[in-house]
Amino acid sequence: MSSAFDFAAASGRGHGKIILLGEHAVVHGRPALAAGLPQGVDIRLLGAGPGERRVPAGVDARLEEVLRLAARLGGLPDELGLALQIEGDLPIAVGLGSSAALAVALVRALAAGSSEALDDTQVAARANQIEAIFHGRPSGIDVTTAARGGVLHFRMGPPLEHRMLALGRSLDFLLIDTGTQHSTATTVGSLAERAAASPATHAPLFDAIGTLAEFAEICLLRGEVHGLGEAMTMNHGLLRTLGVSTEELDAAVAAALACGALGAKLTGAGGGGVVLALLGPESEGLAEALAARGYTTRTARLAAGAVA
Repeated sequence: MSSAFDFAAASGRGHGKIILLGEHAVVHGRPALAAGLPQGVDIRLLGAGPGERRVPAGVDARLEEVLRLAARLGGLPDELGLALQIEGDLPIAVGLGSSAALAVALVRALAAGSSEALDDTQVAARANQIEAIFHGRPSGIDVTTAARGGVLHFRMGPPLEHRMLALGRSLDFLLIDTGTQHSTATTVGSLAERAAASPATHAPLFDAIGTLAEFAEICLLRGEVHGLGEAMTMNHGLLRTLGVSTEELDAAVAAALACGALGAKLTGAGGGGVVLALLGPESEGLAEALAARGYTTRTARLAAGAVA
């Protein structure tokens, strides 16, 4: 196996992602909507000493464990030395799926080096086992989006359900950086504990988020941006009630709405990170207005009709 591994071919990429609606509730069985970003993570594998699993200095301490698990899942022998190189343009710990993108890219790099043919579903399934090192109990939505790109409906199951969506019109978003980071495992785990302790209180909130996601899917398919924006803002309110928002996230949502966004919400686990704001015809100058308030933003476009 060692001699058969092709380091020249051992590279892979995973998409970043945004959760349009449904984060946290998706972990509890409700539907969610997500979209891949053009930004992502690129992995290249190089040779190393026998049995070595070498990762870049000064990065997440869990990466060596990640590399060892990924190699084991790929059926590589322990004696094959691997050195991990990471590149990309996706910020970490802000809700854009950096760890899922890394896991997908690593699975693809190992499969390419081993001449193993994996489809997107197989890549995502393997990557989700790796993602558990970072997030404890991942729903699978991040790795599915990181593997496929496009816009998708997702339900954790079992059985896991996802389908790609063709948008009725192109959509433009601003990603608003609050200057804060989060730990998905901590945020998701804390809410899961509260939900388990008080299911009667939390289940209706998860149901409401799921209903909003189903309504927003109809809006996506029909190109109804005002309905989508309203659903996003309502979703943020429910996430705030669930205790996963922060003062910084709430302030960015309020600023986006005041400056003309059609809707705005946190995206990802919460506890910090970025806010997703939907742009419309009345949103001209939103980025400039937010910049005047001290926010850094970047744009994201979802193309009409795209399914992959």
